[in-house]
Amino acid sequence: MTVVFFPRSPRHQWNIVRELKEHARTAINADDETIITVSERGDPGCGGARTIVLIMHPRRPTEAVTIDKPLGQITQTDLADALAPLGAPTGLPEPPSKRNDHRLPADRR
Repeated sequence: MTVVFFPRSPRHQWNIVRELKEHARTAINADDETIITVSERGDPGCGGARTIVLIMHPRRPTEAVTIDKPLGQITQTDLADALAPLGAPTGLPEPPSKRNDHRLPADRR
């Protein structure tokens, strides 16, 4: 049996990812159902690293945004500029209404 251990990211990168997720959540006006992932691809030592931000929501298609900088070099402005097209000033779209829902509206009860 062969066991492969992958190198763990330094603790400071986890903090950077957490902060970027929170800034992304604010930038796109995300609700509680939105899942945001942030990952780095490439080798930062060779100058080829880029950061990928995925936005997943049950009522929207999954969106991927690429920022051509390593994780540790991304600023709030970089993130906001990259996510600007995904932002919804009025929030996420409403879920489709149920055809068989015959309940009265709240004001008519």
